[in-house]
Amino acid sequence: MIASTSLLVVLLIAPPQSILESRTRTDHFVIFHRPGQTAAAQDLAKVAGAWRRRVLSDLGTDGPDGTRVFLALDLADMRAVAPQGVKVPVWAAGMAFPRLNLILLKLTSGSGQSTDVDLVFAHEFSHLALDHAVGFKPIPRWFREGFAIYQSGEWSFGRTRALAGGAISGRLFSLEALSGQFPTAVRDVELAYAQSIDFISFLLGEYGPKPFRQMIRLLSEDWDFFLALEEAYDDGLFAIEAAWLSDLKMRFTWIPLITGTATLWFLATLVFILAYLKKRRRRLAALEKLDDEEGPSQAGQDLPPHFRSIPISRVKRDTYEEDHE
Repeated sequence: MIASTSLLVVLLIAPPQSILESRTRTDHFVIFHRPGQTAAAQDLAKVAGAWRRRVLSDLGTDGPDGTRVFLALDLADMRAVAPQGVKVPVWAAGMAFPRLNLILLKLTSGSGQSTDVDLVFAHEFSHLALDHAVGFKPIPRWFREGFAIYQSGEWSFGRTRALAGGAISGRLFSLEALSGQFPTAVRDVELAYAQSIDFISFLLGEYGPKPFRQMIRLLSEDWDFFLALEEAYDDGLFAIEAAWLSDLKMRFTWIPLITGTATLWFLATLVFILAYLKKRRRRLAALEKLDDEEGPSQAGQDLPPHFRSIPISRVKRDTYEEDHE
């Protein structure tokens, strides 16, 4: 989920040396961590470059370089290394600050369990890279979240159930409505997220990356969001949305015809689990193939150990809270 803050000024400083005094470097990232978390930092470094290449490939951009990643052990660490004036929610497993080229990650949840760091990283880097790609122009929240969750390949039963229920009942939000005001009720938020992810998946799966990249380029040139979408896909918004809805309903409307409500959700969930696992296997295979091509290195210019002062009105804070607590 995305949150924004409008404080006047924030002084950005280096992570306290007593907390994050060690660094693991790759060609594109500097990962700050505790001395005792070197293994976790190295594990992330092995896959960070591959995640980066995947995200940037879909965006069609070179992306930000020299991205800083802070690996906090827990909530207290995360709050200690966050920019001053920024509140870290208790549920946040990761936060992205696109204008600062900074990502915060938490290694353990409130219950002490390890977080899925690579997936949270992929989510937060997707936010960061997307904002850089469009030149920090405002874009709908559903698009930003849908892209980030699609890239990280996260799945949840709640989203699957919400999407299946919406498709079968015909109770779905229009993209125009979601762009105007994102819902706040828990049930509606689940459905909005589910639709967002599925629509992004449809755009990239049905049409390929070329028109998606063109849309991102147009957005960086200050095009209106929906005009950029229509220009890139050479069709009207309602026609594109209708094609997606037709595809979505084909996946679910057959279920009530062959089963009762007792097994409705089981079958709906099974459909999405199988699709998710298939996509996840492809993604992991691609990441493993790229691991050997891009790992930790000392390449690149050494980054200064401090942050400059910057108006917090320029900082877009992206707080991911889904399924990590």
